[in-house]
Amino acid sequence: MPLSLVGLLNNWYSRLCCSVKYNRVIRERFKALCGFCQGGVLSPYLFALYVDDLADNLRFSGYGLHVGSLFVGCIFYADDIVLLSPTCFGLQQLLNICEQFASNWYIKFNTDKSQLITFGGRNTYSSKLSLYEWLTVNVG
Repeated sequence: MPLSLVGLLNNWYSRLCCSVKYNRVIRERFKALCGFCQGGVLSPYLFALYVDDLADNLRFSGYGLHVGSLFVGCIFYADDIVLLSPTCFGLQQLLNICEQFASNWYIKFNTDKSQLITFGGRNTYSSKLSLYEWLTVNVG
């Protein structure tokens, strides 16, 4: 019986094993329980397919940066996401959408690698920006 594409990917990814090489010594193999193969030829395409709904949710939220009618409020590159908004309130709304997406699809954004930068003058949104409850930045 022929496998469907989903069945083929499930079969392939459910059998993945990894090992760590350190000081020229390859450690014992272990089963990869989640994620995509780093460096795998299909990985960027599978990741793009996986986060396509997130990009749509961000685009159609009404928040984020627009240049004319073009939405540029999120930029995806490999497994990195950049969120852009002209206001801190809008940025928090985009973060909330990402948090909800992560909850729905059982993923976790790495808050240890997350960064925040603001430009411009005084911001009237004097509050906190947060992703999950443990990454909070005071603004204003």
